[in-house]
This record gives sequence, C-alpha cells and structure tokens, in this order.
Amino acid sequence: MRISRLLAALAVAITTTVASTAQQPPTPQQPQTGQTPAATTPTVQPSLADAARKTVAFVTVLYSTSSGFFEARGTGFFVSIADKRFGSNQGFGYLVTNRHVAQPGIDLGTPHDATQVRVRVNLKTPQGDNGSLDLPVPLGGTLHWYFPKDNSVDLAVMPVTPSVDMFDYMVVPSSLFATEEQIKSSSIDVGDQVFFTGFFSSFPGQKRIEPIVRQGILAMMPDEPIQTTLHKPGRLYLADAHAFHGNSGSPVFVSVGGMHRGAFIAGESYLLIGIISGYFPESAGYTVPAATVLTGEVHDNSGIAALVPADELMKLLSCPELQALRDQEAAKLPRKP
Repeated sequence: MRISRLLAALAVAITTTVASTAQQPPTPQQPQTGQTPAATTPTVQPSLADAARKTVAFVTVLYSTSSGFFEARGTGFFVSIADKRFGSNQGFGYLVTNRHVAQPGIDLGTPHDATQVRVRVNLKTPQGDNGSLDLPVPLGGTLHWYFPKDNSVDLAVMPVTPSVDMFDYMVVPSSLFATEEQIKSSSIDVGDQVFFTGFFSSFPGQKRIEPIVRQGILAMMPDEPIQTTLHKPGRLYLADAHAFHGNSGSPVFVSVGGMHRGAFIAGESYLLIGIISGYFPESAGYTVPAATVLTGEVHDNSGIAALVPADELMKLLSCPELQALRDQEAAKLPRKP
C-alpha cells in the first residue's frame, strides 16, 4: 500500500531499524554497516523541502588514472527497502547515486573504479565548529557499488547508511518509488510539478551540507528510448528543471496532491519519480552531458534535465545479488520454535 505523504513516510522511516549487508563493524567515523537501534521519532516534523534535503548526502569518489589521482563529486541519497522478516517497519538501507559518479569517466568511455569513497552527512550534534562529517566508506567484501545489468541505466547503489543516532538524515522508503504501476494508479503525467534537491557546487556549505532545492514540471515521459548520459539508448524521463554540475544523483519528487487530474487530494503528496542524471544542451551535435563535476566542460543548458526513472532503481535494489545479501542477513535470525 502506497504511503501518500512524503513527510509522514520520512518521519516513520527514520525510526526504523536498518539492517545492513556489510560485514565490518561501525565506528563513529564510518557509515553504519550493521543493525542499529530505532531512533526516537522527532516531535516536530520538518517541512517538506527540509525532509527531502535530509535524505541527501554529498558523495566524493577518488579514482586514479595514468595522470594521477582525481576526485568526482556529486549527490547521493538514502533509501530503504522493507523486509518483514526483521519485523514491522524494518528493512535495508542503501546509498544511491549515478553510475558516472560512482565509476567516474564511464560517461566518457573511460571508466575508472573508485579507490576511495567519502560521504558527507550532517551531524545531529555539532562537534565544535563542524556540523557535518566526511565519512570514509570502508570498501571491501560486499561493501561496494552495485550497478544495473542494463548498461544504459545511470545508477549505482551501495548497502550502507550512517548511524541514525549520530547523523541527521532520513531515508526514502521504497513504498514512495513511482513505479510504473504507481504512475498509472496516481495518474502521473506530463505537466505535473516536480522538485529535486542536491549538491550545489558553488556553495556546498562549510559547517553543514546545504543541499539546494529546485523545482519544475515533468516535460516528457516517452515510451521510446532516448540516448542516456551513458550514451546508449535507454529509458529516461525529462523534466523542465534546471540541473547543473553537482546535481548528478539528486532525488526528484513528483506531486500527486492538491488538484490532480480533476480531483482534489488533501495535503502535499509526493513520490520519488527519478534521479537526476544529466541535462540536454541547446546546441546541436552535443550528447547529453553528465550533471556533475568531472571534466570542467560547460555546455549551454536548455533547462531540460534527464531523469533515470525510479522503477529502474527498484529493479536494481531487487537484483539477485542484493536480494542474496538480504537473504544472508535473514538467515542469521534466530529460528522460531
């Protein structure tokens, strides 16, 4: 059953216990990689925009080439997929971004694997002048990026989340993903309002991360394949929403509340419609550039953003490799008499 209100769902999601598939024990300087106790539900709910911003983290990927070491920066956000085997309102948490952020250069035909990944997240309680920490992810074993088998899909996920006790963040539950079924049942279509939140390269925030919020409308939901950021024909939604360098990996939410298709739905209701991947330039002859800082190239921006559909994220989270890791964790549960 779909949770109709994003705010309510995020408030619930942060109270859940997130089971993880990684094997290394957590420390205060590392993302959470084990089951954690439930956090206390906040008495004052954040605004819709603030709730969405709390799902976001800033991702830095260090990689090497023959010319030396380089960094790619973009946006990531946290999601959860429920698993009733662990009890009510419990499941697994993941970090989501674009593949061209996680594997820099793949959009240019020269992919480089990450040698180090850092995730910057806000603290619940500042440490001196620091309101956020740049967390190194202990890569190894099952803790690495997972990519779709479809090489046109610009997505990457990692089974890792920060400690809910130490860090001020929320997750987007998979019940809020705008799958094809929910798009039909909610009558989501071209012209619906959307907004996204992500890394603003000109001012990321010095003490705390400061994700930017931008809005627009769904511009196209074509049935035909379009050339994606990975330069292969694939599925994309288009939004009239100005994306720019650093926005790669940003979550995009679509409104299904208010006056919608001739009916009034009370309150502000949003679903995750997709993930910012790139933007379309105005000049002819350019392929779709990635919406992140990789090459320093700047193309004229038409204001039309390329979105990876949210149901592609659901497919990736449901892939056999990640399902097997969830099954391994469930196998560790004590057997019922």
